[in-house]
Amino acid sequence: MNTAQNKQTILNFFERFSAGDATNALTYLDSDVMWQAMGIKGDLPVSGTMDKNGIGELIKMVKEAIPNGLELTPVGWTAEGDRVAAEFISYGVLTNDKVYNNPYHFLFQFSDGKILKIKEYMDTLHVKSIFVDA
Repeated sequence: MNTAQNKQTILNFFERFSAGDATNALTYLDSDVMWQAMGIKGDLPVSGTMDKNGIGELIKMVKEAIPNGLELTPVGWTAEGDRVAAEFISYGVLTNDKVYNNPYHFLFQFSDGKILKIKEYMDTLHVKSIFVDA
C-alpha cells in the first residue's frame, strides 16, 4: 500500500473507533496488532499494551464514557514506507459532563494494508484528571 492508502486506513479506523463501532474498527487491524499507550509502568487505565481484543474493549469503554462519540481530528501527518506518524486532537463530553480534549501523537506501522503496531503519546495527566480522578 502507498502512504495515501495507509493514511486513509487510519482515518477509517478512527471514524469507526469514534462511533464506538468496535466490530468494524477492528477490521482495519492486523490479527497480531499491538497498541502501546505510553505511560510509566502502565499505571493509567489506558497505558501499557493492548492486543486486538484489548483495543475492542477500549473502544467499548470510550463509547460508554463518551456516548455521543469521541471526535478525533488529524492535524499533521508524516509518512514513509510502512510507517505513518499522525497528530490528532480529541474532543468528547463524558456522561459526567467533563470535557475530554487531548492532543495525541501516534506512530502506526502497517503490514499488508492493515495496522500492525500503534504507539500512542498523549497528555497522561489530562487522562488521569478526566477518567481516574473523576
